[in-house]
Amino acid sequence: MVAATAGQGGKKVTGKSVPAGELRELLDRTLTELDRDDRLGPLIRATGMRLRLECPDVGLVVNVAASDSADHHLRWAFSDKVDWEPRLELRMASDVANAYLQGKESLAVAIARGKVRCKGESKIALLYVPATRLIVEPYRRAVRDLHPDLVLT
Repeated sequence: MVAATAGQGGKKVTGKSVPAGELRELLDRTLTELDRDDRLGPLIRATGMRLRLECPDVGLVVNVAASDSADHHLRWAFSDKVDWEPRLELRMASDVANAYLQGKESLAVAIARGKVRCKGESKIALLYVPATRLIVEPYRRAVRDLHPDLVLT
């Protein structure tokens, strides 16, 4: 079981929280794009993903799972009221999430530095974490299109 915990006062990527509404908009657009993508969607779906991402600094949570429907690759909800249990839970500040989703923050390093809490079995983390890297390009596009002020260089 993976159980890395964040320490108090860990350095933030930018020090600036990403507003919950903006982060939600970015995640929703990214997940919609991945769900429609005939190349990336099936790759993520094949992992059987059941992931919970929480950004407590802005009160945002999103649960993402592989879809059971033939018409979709993914399903997600910005709520904990879902009909599946997450197999991996990631908890981080919104600025860390923004950096991670843009490919600017290593999850392993962020866990080691206490910026991210991770809860779940090690084998699940090893399966899901590479799949979450497939989110980077669609997320970057969403940031550039919707909130260019959040682009990290």
